[in-house]
Amino acid sequence: MTRVHRKHVVMPDDTLTFLETYQRTHNLPSFSAVIEAAALALKEQELRTQYAQYAADYAQNPDEQRDAEAWLNLPMGDEQQ
Repeated sequence: MTRVHRKHVVMPDDTLTFLETYQRTHNLPSFSAVIEAAALALKEQELRTQYAQYAADYAQNPDEQRDAEAWLNLPMGDEQQ
């Protein structure tokens, strides 16, 4: 459910121009939709950073690697012969 919550933001002119152009070129119905798209892009960026950190931590932890290998080698209903 979408809630209406008004915020006042101050942005440099070039940022505002970019967002308005983005709205036009992507046929978004409102400036709020542009801000929502930007927030979703930031969330995705954060997830990518977190996954990369997890992968780096995993690569350096032999115990985690062994646990994952054991889990991945569990039988899944297909018998290996």
